[in-house]
Amino acid sequence: MLKANFMLRSSEVDVLAVALVAVLSMVMGCGEGEDGSKCQPGAETVAPSACGTGGSGGSAGSGGSAGSGMPVMVNGCDSSMAIDKTNDATTTISFAGIEYTPRCVRIRTGSVVVFSGNFASHPLVGGTVSGSVATPDPGSPVPPKSGGAEAMLTLSNPGAVPYYCSLHASSGMMGAIFVE
Repeated sequence: MLKANFMLRSSEVDVLAVALVAVLSMVMGCGEGEDGSKCQPGAETVAPSACGTGGSGGSAGSGGSAGSGMPVMVNGCDSSMAIDKTNDATTTISFAGIEYTPRCVRIRTGSVVVFSGNFASHPLVGGTVSGSVATPDPGSPVPPKSGGAEAMLTLSNPGAVPYYCSLHASSGMMGAIFVE
């Protein structure tokens, strides 16, 4: 049996470590977002601008490593588990109790999303939930809404649009729209 011993200088180890981190970031779809945030692999939720799904070449998505910019997981959703509404011009997300239906959806750019329910009991906020901590996103296309029964928005930019109920986020009342 042939046995070989390899010895690497510390500078070579540093170069290999940097290369390994870069490759893992692309494969796992994690990297530094445009806002400086970091992806958290394995976490249930991540900031929408913190991760990309990776992919083959291309320019970076909305804060990720060369991919579509879709997060791996956001508000308990990922694009692979989302209900496909890409053929629908309008998608309605209704809510009652402490649940959005559908909770996770995929739509095409330019599609209209209608939130329908009692906003006084379930104030709508665009943002993420990690554990029991809800973080509003001031740049979200989902307008904060705390009254009325309907909110309509047109989503024109690809990426993930997370949302939650500000009163019941810690109970799991959250979701995400994946715009393709």
